[in-house]
Amino acid sequence: MEKLFQNILNGYLSLSNKVDNTSALYKELVRELPKEILLNLGQRKELLVKGSMGQGNKTDYPWISILNKNITNSTQNGIYVCYLFRSDMQGFYLVLMQGITYFEKTYGRRKYKVAELVSNYIKSEISDDRFSKEQIDLKAKKASLGYGYEKTTIISKYYPSKGFDEKELLNDLSGMVKIYDFIINHFKTNKYDEIIENILEYERLINGNGLLIDIDTAEKDIKDCIDEEGTTPYDLNRKLNEVQPKVDRSQKFERITSPIPRKIDYLKKAKEDAKIGLIGEQLVLEYEKDRLAKDDMLSEYADKIEWISTKSDYYGYDIKSYDIIDGVVKEIHIEVKTTQSKIDTKFQVSKGEIEASKKDKETYFVYRLYNVNSTDVSFYRVNGEIEDNFELDPITFLATYKGNSSDFISSKS
Repeated sequence: MEKLFQNILNGYLSLSNKVDNTSALYKELVRELPKEILLNLGQRKELLVKGSMGQGNKTDYPWISILNKNITNSTQNGIYVCYLFRSDMQGFYLVLMQGITYFEKTYGRRKYKVAELVSNYIKSEISDDRFSKEQIDLKAKKASLGYGYEKTTIISKYYPSKGFDEKELLNDLSGMVKIYDFIINHFKTNKYDEIIENILEYERLINGNGLLIDIDTAEKDIKDCIDEEGTTPYDLNRKLNEVQPKVDRSQKFERITSPIPRKIDYLKKAKEDAKIGLIGEQLVLEYEKDRLAKDDMLSEYADKIEWISTKSDYYGYDIKSYDIIDGVVKEIHIEVKTTQSKIDTKFQVSKGEIEASKKDKETYFVYRLYNVNSTDVSFYRVNGEIEDNFELDPITFLATYKGNSSDFISSKS
């Protein structure tokens, strides 16, 4: 890698203004270097590595990007890792950045301001001292493509010509991609435009311009949209994978992991959220039927499981099932909480669910499902009062698991 980077720095300015895809330098930048980078990242299938020196005319800022295909396939939008070369070829940067084209198309003249606001939030949650949070300097003219790169960069490291070695390049690449992975794992959606809007809405709330509403109004809005959506079964090519509860307690990236109690979100996204919730309930329903059918003491109860939430939300739980408690078969009440986040982040509960868990704490269970977009959905279950097992925000009713691994109740036991 060291030799290839140095070759680009030494020879790029001497190339003609037209891109020549037969030149040795083109092959090194567009083919050989991306191939070597991907090899050093373990040939991860979800990563796309590609280089560019422009289309038609040679760009002043050649680059090699590393994109997670779950978020973006293009440098024009989303978040990605990138090597950016300075226009004077005196050095290059390893950066974590965003696609400026999306901001330009969506926010017009406000593009740089919005891009910087999002970048500033993300960089505020990153604490790796190897990388700078200062704006990079590509020696770009104002309003040029390079200027946009400067504005959308989140963190970076600069390598002056002949001032780097192979070991440093590889260590920094590994560290930057780990940060990239960490951030993506906190996304509750793979739609980057929604993530940006989430961050911006928090800014509006902080500045007093948000549309925060009380939880009772929010619950009614959600219920109305769910009633409209109905309970049509979904084709589920997924399975549940029981795991130990392992909550992200770093409090990092709360603006992109926590739902915002605002009316515009509920009205716009309630149907999508309802679908995710229904998918989770269906998965648990099938899981419970299979669990009971395989147990000699419970097999006769497999046909007695009921999907309560399709009848009414009055009861404060979603599914009626059965389990062995103190050696006796008892009816249990299951509340299913499902999110798209790849890790166990905060989720919302209702007053009715809290009251039901107090009333039936011996037989009340929360099944927590996450990473529901995967074919291998992670879940755990806990028994008892919701407030005993989860920390609740008194205003938003967002719940965070607070127990230890010893509190985990395995259905296999």
